[in-house]
Amino acid sequence: MKEKSFTAVITLVSIDQFCYASDNNYINNIIQKYNIKILKTNKLSNFVKDLFFKVDFKTFKKLKLNLKSYNSKGSDICIQENEYRKKKVFACDMDKTVVNIETIDLIGDKILKDNKISKLTKKAMSGGVNYSSSIIERTKILQGISIKEIKKLSKYISLTKDAEVVIKSLNKNGCHTMLISGGYEIFANIIGNKIGFKEIISNKPISKNGKLTGDLDGKIIDGKGKLDCFKKRIKLINAKKIESLAIGDGNNDIEMIKYASLGIARQGFPKVMEVADVLAKYNFKSVLYFQGYTDKDITN
Repeated sequence: MKEKSFTAVITLVSIDQFCYASDNNYINNIIQKYNIKILKTNKLSNFVKDLFFKVDFKTFKKLKLNLKSYNSKGSDICIQENEYRKKKVFACDMDKTVVNIETIDLIGDKILKDNKISKLTKKAMSGGVNYSSSIIERTKILQGISIKEIKKLSKYISLTKDAEVVIKSLNKNGCHTMLISGGYEIFANIIGNKIGFKEIISNKPISKNGKLTGDLDGKIIDGKGKLDCFKKRIKLINAKKIESLAIGDGNNDIEMIKYASLGIARQGFPKVMEVADVLAKYNFKSVLYFQGYTDKDITN
């Protein structure tokens, strides 16, 4: 019995004309290899386009493996089913995803003047140690540090290019945007509000007389904590799982990336890239383009 076919779409997001031409050629060769006929193409932006086609699930899986393993030097490439492409819930990691650094490491680097915190962070992000144990240990090391001094460090944090554009555009189109961070609310609230997320979730260090006690308040936002918050929000707004999207780079993002209908690794560790549906290394606006947004739909 012949497998039922469905409409799929490949989105190519390139940084320049050279990468666009080269990677478009690769995509066309792969499509020809499987005797697939392109139904139509749609230009989303300069060096960004969609290719629509009919395919059965077995061939779709082969195409997905081919495209994910392809080592592009300047393009983000996504393949997915076309139905439910625009998502209603977006879960986004913070550190190394919408900002340039691991924010907890800043405290160690700038206030404690050592790399003990950053070493623990790297192990946790790569999956070398349990995240919950790591965040508890790192928080204890920071006992006695002034909240006021920590907030001053925000001047060292840079936002990922186009992070604000992506979130504004999603918000405008009715998507529930969530910043779900394993970091501290001291930074998450500043960053999340600046970018414009509708919901901000993070770990809450306890303070007394303006200084950290070395303990955390409430449930720890580790990998399971992120997933639980993501699932809860999907249910609360009566969205379908297929209408969900998640992006992150660390081991504590794996569960929400695997659960999402479209899971994206952003400059991720190997374990994260392995489980993600697609990689977005070159352009944060790929989050929008993968959903079919054109430049006309994007709020600057």
